[in-house]
Amino acid sequence: MEGNVSDAIVANLNYQAYTILIVDDNPTNLGVITDYLEGFGFTIITARNGESGLRRAKMAHPDLILLDVMMPDIDGFETCRRLKADETMREIPVIFMTALTSTEDKVKGFEVGAVDYITKPIQHEEVLARVTTHLRLRDLARSLQAQYELEKKMRQLEETRAQELTELNASKDKFFSIVAHDLKGPFMPLIGNLELLTEMTDTLTHEQIKDMGQSMLNSSKNVYNLLENLLSWSRMQMGRMDYCPSMVELRQIVNQNVELLSPNALAKRVELRSQIVPKILVYADENMLDTVVRNLINNALKFTPANGQVTVNVAVGQQELPACVEVTVKDTGVGVKPEDLAKLFKIEVHHTTIGTAKENGTGLGLLICKEMVEKNGGQIWMESEFGHGTSVKFTVPLDKTMSELTASLTNSSTELTNIEVAFPIETIATNWPVPPREEIEAMYTLIIQGDIIGVGERARELKQVNTQYTEFANKLIELVKWFEDEEVTALLERYR
Repeated sequence: MEGNVSDAIVANLNYQAYTILIVDDNPTNLGVITDYLEGFGFTIITARNGESGLRRAKMAHPDLILLDVMMPDIDGFETCRRLKADETMREIPVIFMTALTSTEDKVKGFEVGAVDYITKPIQHEEVLARVTTHLRLRDLARSLQAQYELEKKMRQLEETRAQELTELNASKDKFFSIVAHDLKGPFMPLIGNLELLTEMTDTLTHEQIKDMGQSMLNSSKNVYNLLENLLSWSRMQMGRMDYCPSMVELRQIVNQNVELLSPNALAKRVELRSQIVPKILVYADENMLDTVVRNLINNALKFTPANGQVTVNVAVGQQELPACVEVTVKDTGVGVKPEDLAKLFKIEVHHTTIGTAKENGTGLGLLICKEMVEKNGGQIWMESEFGHGTSVKFTVPLDKTMSELTASLTNSSTELTNIEVAFPIETIATNWPVPPREEIEAMYTLIIQGDIIGVGERARELKQVNTQYTEFANKLIELVKWFEDEEVTALLERYR
């Protein structure tokens, strides 16, 4: 480093941390400036023309560029213009080195993007001073940008926390509202009936005592259901509810809830039906899925009047959701007004409706359903026409085995819809062409080994190889998609 350089110029700057690109077609100038700046510890890259300078700037992305103006091919002005047109290099500061001193030339240089000028003949201390100044300015700009980004992230974090706090307060308000009002409600008839029973035991008839007992039982069940929902919801809010997905047979879950809630349906004279086909395997947390189905059926019964219907059905392998099963709980009840639909799955909106038999609700059941469905990778929504009933639909991922089967059979069979019956072998026609005996035996071996998916794949291959067996293959494919092991076995045994 030269001893006559002022300490003020070099103070507080670590030159070894910076890379400078020098572009000059004069090798003498290039060598002198390079040697001088390297003496202070700068990393120097050189180029003899504009095109080479652009390539090296693109590759090395230097901290600053010293650029000669008067060069062959493309001059310094055009080189700078191209540099600033490239989004990856436009922020690199450019200092022109030139013998041109007119105001017009200087203005042109600033217009194309330069930050400063050094006039020739080059003065070493001036070069170092200007380079140092613009490196400090660049560092300051970067520091300000980093500070801006940090403040931006902090604001976003504060907004997120504010939103979380709003949701937390809404959850707290919801909880206190339920405890203060909804939880108290079911106890009133229970306490009233117990007081009457205590005071009038000797005068009440057997029938009256039975009615009062039934009323108290219903109140107790309502309190229990409410407490169960409250506990489930609070565990989910605190992240303490276990999530243990596994292969689950959907029909079993639905049927056990239909059986559980059948007394409720009978008491209201509502027909409760399950149209879930057997052997639809989903991948979900069994307890969560059970809670969702129970809540939705219970909700549907609550808002369905006497002589109405509540039906649970399913669609599998739909084109837009090939790896999911769509479950629908449909009722012929009172329906929901359009303006109320958007309120039903929001914690911050307290929306409840009295059931057709004056049943009270908290609105908590749908919130629990939404959180549990989403936890299992599904979606939930509601379709309703006020006065004409409601359909609540949710999706659940298919188990991998069934998902692969559905995908493999998509091109050759229709989607599973809401049909409950299987395919009795007696209804199968016998006038279609039957594959060769060895093909029948091969598929029969597969079904005996329990490989029903293999039977479906072989049936697909069969009809691709020989179209005369299409009808036979399609029937097999249809049976396989419904996992009708016994029917597949019976069909193959018929033609062995």
